Amino acid sequence: MADYFPLKEKTRYEYKFTSTEFDGTARVFIDILSVGKKAGKTVAQARMIFELRDSHTTEYAITKDAKWLTTADGVVIGGRREFPLPVKEGAKWDEYPDASEIVSLSDKVAIKAGKFSNCMKVVTMLAAGDAGKSVRYYAPGTGYILEEYNGEDKTCELELVAVSKVPESPKKKGAK
Repeated sequence: MADYFPLKEKTRYEYKFTSTEFDGTARVFIDILSVGKKAGKTVAQARMIFELRDSHTTEYAITKDAKWLTTADGVVIGGRREFPLPVKEGAKWDEYPDASEIVSLSDKVAIKAGKFSNCMKVVTMLAAGDAGKSVRYYAPGTGYILEEYNGEDKTCELELVAVSKVPESPKKKGAK
């Protein structure tokens, strides 16, 4: 089965982020710092670095269990159930007031980070469609690659530009 959200330790995802909430293009880094297993769950500690004119950093957990992949925070909106497991086309779920569905497992997406095939496409109707919709894509073996969010309150796009290793922290003087 394809892994649409691989939790690989020390992996950095770099995104470009545009939104009607600010001028310019932000750079967002999602770093998977550590991954551990406990009681039937895989839990990753993630760090999100948001750079526009200044920089904001938050840390949060990403949890994968038998039924869900859940993020405790995120770029476009806060935490959410990303998708149910195992992944299957037609799967639907509600997170009030929004309703989501996996509409495809065969989409092709071409973005700055590359060309991806067999992508999962998730469509979320915001407030049952009254407040707009979000479309997001996950590439097998790579993860979250693109989101186009068109809501009443904002319009934004998040696009993966690169995947790399988390850079080593500079050593503090005097530390061994």
